[in-house]
Amino acid sequence: MTTITHRPGMGQADTLGNGAATADLLAAVGWESHETRSATSILVDQGFQQISTTDDDLVVMPLADALVTYPWVQDLVFGLIDPEQDETLRRAFESTRTPLGTFTWVKDGAHVELPAQSFTVMTVPQERQFVHDITVYGAGSIIDTVSGSAVAPGLTRGHHVSVSETYVGEGAQVRSISVDRWGRNMKVHTYNRTRVAAGASLNTVSVAVSGLRKQVDDSLVEVGANASCIDHSIVLAPEGTERIIRSVVDLVAEGARTEQVARMVSDGGVIRNDSVLVGSAPGVRGFLECDGLMLRDTGRLESVPALDAKVDRAQLSHEASVGMVDNERLDYLMATGMDEDSARDLIVQGFLNFGDDRIPASVRETVERLIEAARGAEKM
Repeated sequence: MTTITHRPGMGQADTLGNGAATADLLAAVGWESHETRSATSILVDQGFQQISTTDDDLVVMPLADALVTYPWVQDLVFGLIDPEQDETLRRAFESTRTPLGTFTWVKDGAHVELPAQSFTVMTVPQERQFVHDITVYGAGSIIDTVSGSAVAPGLTRGHHVSVSETYVGEGAQVRSISVDRWGRNMKVHTYNRTRVAAGASLNTVSVAVSGLRKQVDDSLVEVGANASCIDHSIVLAPEGTERIIRSVVDLVAEGARTEQVARMVSDGGVIRNDSVLVGSAPGVRGFLECDGLMLRDTGRLESVPALDAKVDRAQLSHEASVGMVDNERLDYLMATGMDEDSARDLIVQGFLNFGDDRIPASVRETVERLIEAARGAEKM
């Protein structure tokens, strides 16, 4: 196990390469010392810098090793997604001989007291990274997780493709938060597939506020009988950023329920958000909320919420809004002595609902700094 250390005062020469994956870099996306975590996984470029567990009911290992150690994992790989789904995914799949990614297994009935954390880092310019993660939450298990993606301070260009397949067992209770921080000229494609079994609950918060060239995020969640899925996402698109978000939540069995809330801010960038709730069984309930805030006329924000009821007793509803910064509120804050940029930042932070108690204070403070940096066009 490699120890992650603080390296204050790094010079420019240290901002690229494997040595750039420091504690300070990882803390910006939620990392804390492994002594306070039940498991830690840090994947840097094409290999693991650290992987460890402190709980016997929690297995974390490289996916390549898991395929040999636990033969049943073979049936889970591409069990929820077809590698031929699109050209990007197909090419990434064909270019990889040995799977690169993390296998996480919380055993049946496990109550994991400390959060588990997992991070993916890129430090090599122009790198192409394909990561495939498999996660299994056993029946009746309880766990909190923190995950994040980051790049070295000096890295601005690269291409990251990731596939995440998550199986939530019957009656499991999972809470998670994820934070992404990419380089300003990077391309990122993420594919997330999740199956939530009967009686389970999945509660997630995702944060994406750093600038990048283009991101395509594609997700599908299947929610089983009397199970619940609550997801809150926070998205910012600074100038020069394009984010394409496609999400589907399918309530596949009676009693399934979901709440999907997206708060999006365009600060000169482009956000295209297509969200679909599907009611495939009677007695299901779903709510979809998509709120957008425009900070500049040069940006663009498209939000298309859709409801697809396949049976007559599916209760689905949505709300959607896109607007500009309230000038009266802006004028009021500036009258108290704030400059315009600080006033806008405060309005944005309020809109993004950082009062959510599921967001740890350390992550909340980091995200607020990231927003200020992104809006100031600083190098991310």
